[in-house]
Amino acid sequence: MQKFKNTSEIEVLDEILGQERAIRAMEVGLKIDNSAYNIYVSGHSGTGKTTYTLKALNKYSVGKARHKDWCYVYNFEHPRDPISIGLKIGLGKVFKKDIEKLIEALLDELKDAFESEDYELGKNQLLESYDIEKESLLKEIKKYGEERGFKLKNSRLGMVFVPLKEDYEEEVSDEEFYKTKRELEHMAIQTVYKIRDIEDEAKEALLGLEEEIGRFIIDPHIDELSEKYKEYEKVVQYLKNLRDDILENIFLFYMDDEELKDKVDKDHFLKYRVNLFVDNEDEKTNSSAPIIVETNPSPANLFGKIEYDYYNGNLKTDFTKIIPGAVHKANGGYLVLYADQLLRYELSWDMLKRTIQSKKIIIDTNTSINPESIPIDIKVILIGSNYLYNLLYSYDNDFSKYFKIFVDFDNEMNKNEDNEMGIARFIALQCKKNNLKHFTYDAVQEVINFSTRLSGDIDRLSTEFNKIMEVIVEGNTYAEINNSEFVDKDDVKMAINEKRKRLNKIECKMDESIENGFTLIDTEGQRVGVINGLSVLSTGEYSFGRASRITATTSIGNRGVINIEREVKMSGSIHDKGILILSGYLSENFAQEYPLSMNASICFEQSYGGVDGDSASGAELYAILSSLGGIPIKQNIAATGSINQKGEIQVVGGITEKIEGFYYTCKNKGLNGNQGVIIPKNNSRNMILSEEVNNAIKEGMFHIYTVNNIEEAMEILTDMKFSEIKSLVKERLDSFAKLRDTSK
Repeated sequence: MQKFKNTSEIEVLDEILGQERAIRAMEVGLKIDNSAYNIYVSGHSGTGKTTYTLKALNKYSVGKARHKDWCYVYNFEHPRDPISIGLKIGLGKVFKKDIEKLIEALLDELKDAFESEDYELGKNQLLESYDIEKESLLKEIKKYGEERGFKLKNSRLGMVFVPLKEDYEEEVSDEEFYKTKRELEHMAIQTVYKIRDIEDEAKEALLGLEEEIGRFIIDPHIDELSEKYKEYEKVVQYLKNLRDDILENIFLFYMDDEELKDKVDKDHFLKYRVNLFVDNEDEKTNSSAPIIVETNPSPANLFGKIEYDYYNGNLKTDFTKIIPGAVHKANGGYLVLYADQLLRYELSWDMLKRTIQSKKIIIDTNTSINPESIPIDIKVILIGSNYLYNLLYSYDNDFSKYFKIFVDFDNEMNKNEDNEMGIARFIALQCKKNNLKHFTYDAVQEVINFSTRLSGDIDRLSTEFNKIMEVIVEGNTYAEINNSEFVDKDDVKMAINEKRKRLNKIECKMDESIENGFTLIDTEGQRVGVINGLSVLSTGEYSFGRASRITATTSIGNRGVINIEREVKMSGSIHDKGILILSGYLSENFAQEYPLSMNASICFEQSYGGVDGDSASGAELYAILSSLGGIPIKQNIAATGSINQKGEIQVVGGITEKIEGFYYTCKNKGLNGNQGVIIPKNNSRNMILSEEVNNAIKEGMFHIYTVNNIEEAMEILTDMKFSEIKSLVKERLDSFAKLRDTSK
């Protein structure tokens, strides 16, 4: 890494670090324009997968605006099925305002027109002509009746004829009188029908006049809007249906408010509104595709909903209450979801797959309206763990159909000059972005050492930048406490050590138990069938190594190796496997001439929380061989490493924590320069030890022994040649076999 005084002198990091594989996968996924090529982004928490995903989307979405504004409007032909209309970005709000202005203008203009003198004059002239025709009919029948000696009279029953003279009935015969009266009554009925026809004609003519005036006022507005939106067939058709509905209900536009209350529902004019469903006006200036991150992907939040009101004890809704979801807002762009949150809602996951398959968004509703679906053009990015990816891939047949791109973030990267400089630039970025004190060169080196320790490999660096960020922030805090101009090496060390102290309560309690003699661990002397094994315990984010006394007893019998933890159901399956492998090694090396005749009991002493893993299988074998051969094992040396059936020592995890755990145990009980740890040779690169432990090793106060096989480890533990050890073990097993044969 190039030399610098502090991070203010170097360029800040503007890219993701150590994720070349993930970057290539993301680029391919974003370039493929296919609805099946959605993306699953996986990796450990803190590796920057979410930050990078959003950054990549922001970069890639520029100039790729294919999204629209979306509106819902009233369906005049099928009122229960609102119509969806897609418009170019920014035009949705304009269309909504245009319709509002149209209705406002028509309310004013039509009211003025129907309250004008010209309309009243034309209406009166029209009605007068029909009144004249009605009067002519009445005069005609009245005259005819008088000529026949009857006069026309209105009564509660309608028009009736009565004699002009009181004695008229006496002057003519009864037959003639009733004949004439029936004739006149028949004529009266016919006249009433004609008058009704005339009145109907008058109404039709009046409606025709209203429509003529309405068209004269409405059509110019409709024609103007139709021309403005001529590229949108659905808008033009909507405007035509809107005009026809207004003409049909034109009386509502000139009636007084009081009259309207009596004659029509208060929400009548609601159908002339526009529901601006998705408004992308803010996006029109940058011409980028939308990027929507939904952190609570419930069905309603993803796919929208229809709200409703209680009205007179009933549920009531309409097209203006259709609410968009994240999928609608992301249409034409990218939808980012977190897999663990999405899978909390089984319906959301099913609906998302159905939406991707059908390429349209359907609002799932139980209300009285059924909105028209909207076509979908979207790329979904799921962010989650490898565990969830494997589950979905294995158990959901649709997952591999719709999520064909796997972007896998690594939790470590190569330790080289470029990546070390990348961490320095990352620190520079965080100092600049968060207004922190800059780090000196030595402080950066200490952060790099911390990153190496996180990776668990001297040739690797961790990409869990959230944990690195914690050290940066807390190191800055200690620099502020010390009134330092820059964050130095000691500030970083303080941050790391103080965090350890905040988290290591359980470790301290266990140390106290050893110091007080409650937990039996020897770090000096020799014992037969007893060895110090090493394990790693975790409490939340903090892990630490711990020495555990492993004991073995052997006797004549035929039960083989007995795992006491397994017998009491405190053993995990991997530990059980290790015990069986141990039996395989014993069989190959000591049971070729006759059956293995022994009972061997293995136990983790003072272990109350269960045991799993096979990293202690080597130590367990050492204890059994010690017990069988009566060979004392050094208690100042602890051992870790798993074995295979051929006696080879295999790598294990947590090697740093295990070594440090035994070191601090020995330190608390008294370092004597003879203590140390046996580890698998291939684990050497995984030792990233603290400065204190490294110094103790350099000074010869603590030792690390690396081995390839059982033979090397037993020789270190016993100071005996393995051939001698094997001979003693075989001699004991031979005696077991003879005793067993004698007892038969």
